[in-house]
Amino acid sequence: MLNNCVIIAAMPYVDTPTAPMAAPAVLKACLEKHNISSIALDLNIEVLVKTKNHPLTKQLEDFYYHEIIHDEAVEYISQILYYCADRILSSNPTVVGLSLLTYECQIFTVWLCALLRELDPDCKIIIGGPGTKHGVSFDDTTYKEKLKNENLIDAYITGDGEQSFVEYIKGNLDYPGINSEAWDQKLVLDELPIPDYSDYNFFWYNTPYIPIIDAKGCVRRCEFCDVIEFWSKFRYRSANSLFSEMLEQYKKYRINNFDFRSSISNGNLKEFSQLIELIADYNKNKCRAEQFTWNASFIVRPAKQHPESLWQNISASNGTLALGIESVISTVRSGLGKVFSNEDIDYHLEMAKKYNVKLNIMIITGYPTETLEDYEYTKQWFRDRKHYATNPVARLFLSPLAILPNTELDRKSKELGIINITSISNWVNPKSKISLEQRNKYHNELVKLCQEECGFNLDDY
Repeated sequence: MLNNCVIIAAMPYVDTPTAPMAAPAVLKACLEKHNISSIALDLNIEVLVKTKNHPLTKQLEDFYYHEIIHDEAVEYISQILYYCADRILSSNPTVVGLSLLTYECQIFTVWLCALLRELDPDCKIIIGGPGTKHGVSFDDTTYKEKLKNENLIDAYITGDGEQSFVEYIKGNLDYPGINSEAWDQKLVLDELPIPDYSDYNFFWYNTPYIPIIDAKGCVRRCEFCDVIEFWSKFRYRSANSLFSEMLEQYKKYRINNFDFRSSISNGNLKEFSQLIELIADYNKNKCRAEQFTWNASFIVRPAKQHPESLWQNISASNGTLALGIESVISTVRSGLGKVFSNEDIDYHLEMAKKYNVKLNIMIITGYPTETLEDYEYTKQWFRDRKHYATNPVARLFLSPLAILPNTELDRKSKELGIINITSISNWVNPKSKISLEQRNKYHNELVKLCQEECGFNLDDY
């Protein structure tokens, strides 16, 4: 199989206009390490930009997210699908690897696979990525198995494509992770080659970031999250390896904004502290335009674990933190897997404000264990903290709970009394005596309160 022309493409639809999808660049570098050439495409950003600039944005997103096809959008949906197919097939590939970052990518992928099969029946189609791990079951047949059974794909990759996709291209079709749930989780991240973004056009992105794969898996076991379902072991890269990649990518692409995609900031505080010291030291002798900036997720911890010196280095290294608070109700938060106090949250808000560290705060609205009293408490919590709006809270994300298939929350749904799960966001919990309409009303009220009364900048899902 080594004489193949290989195309690797990131699938829509992921609403991230600033950062490239990393997987195609990662796999391109891994193939190159084995002297296999390939072309890496971020089709997600191309579809995203075309969709956001189209007058039928809402109708198109109904198709991407829910497979709802509005009559007035039929022609443009067809144009988008043919555009992506042409981008892939223009190089006459013999193998196409489609990377699904999220569960929401599944709908577009099915339609594109069907079109690719029609246009080039001999081209091998492989799918992989976190978005293929779980999916809607069809008579006990998973999403990826259904696509293979219906001959829309030739194979699926489970787990780390850095190994199994390379082995597929080399012809080793029995390698763990190819068409099976069993895969090898012994990948040493520091030994991987630096991702190759040379095929990407960074003009597609608003203020582009270079993604940095700093870890895989997570040290937390939040019941709503499917990361731990995909990677059961937490693995991380060293601070020196990460900083070396930042230097190399900046040299290649002159982009000094970096997006840490996983959770070394949460999983290995020692390596994270060393990394931001390296970045802070680098920034000392640079003008602002040449300094590095970065984004990363961040777990709320007690003050002794996140001392003031850490906040000083985060500030000096130009870090922006995605703070996953999830709920301001301590009992709800503890039950879903976030064990910290509201006093710990306030400490992080105060430190971030003192050292001018921007925070993007994530809140899940309408968790199954919340009560109507909890709804009112949450509203008041934001009223009491409106002085943090804009500084340090750059953005507030209020996201209605999505129950992802095969997560711990999905498995607990019967115990919690959750019924009528018609989609990942439409469900009812009669035990709480809160209807779907009440939950949606609360979400909309909280959005309005935080935005209009308290002055937060919202990215509302």
